[in-house]
Amino acid sequence: LGRPNKADSDAVDARQEMDLRCGAAFTRFQTRLLQNRYDEVGDGGVISYGPCQFPTLGFVVERQRKIDIFRPQNFWGMSLKIEVMADGGWNDAQQVANFTW
Repeated sequence: LGRPNKADSDAVDARQEMDLRCGAAFTRFQTRLLQNRYDEVGDGGVISYGPCQFPTLGFVVERQRKIDIFRPQNFWGMSLKIEVMADGGWNDAQQVANFTW
């Protein structure tokens, strides 16, 4: 690892600040604009905006679609049983170990 790049760090900070200010301002704007037009919003409702919300929603929807179309499939497994006999014979096992993968 090397030293952090100051310019990259400053760019990230600026982007974060810009996203926060833009999101707060546009959330207020669209809430006030649309609050009285739709019953679902109501008096206390907020219509939130954020630059990351739409892409994040896309990830959530994509994952839900994968879950919805998932169909379980049979797969192969393996079991192993080891018995250690007290007298070296085939009877009266002293220890048994079962392994399943």
